[in-house]
Amino acid sequence: MKNTVLIVILLITVSGCGGNDEGNEAEINACVSRGVSYFKVIGSYPKLSSGKAARAVARERCKRTTTAF
Repeated sequence: MKNTVLIVILLITVSGCGGNDEGNEAEINACVSRGVSYFKVIGSYPKLSSGKAARAVARERCKRTTTAF
């Protein structure tokens, strides 16, 4: 019984890990759009002061967390 419970927990944990599915990609794209809008409002679009493309920075941040913007 203990082994069965551990296997179920392991399967649930592993199934939660994975690549980007279409739903997640949609969330990332929405986050990137918010990021681009933010950078436009603060006057840092299309390039940030660091020289990096604002859209690329927004995508990097949004891939880490879709609540970045």
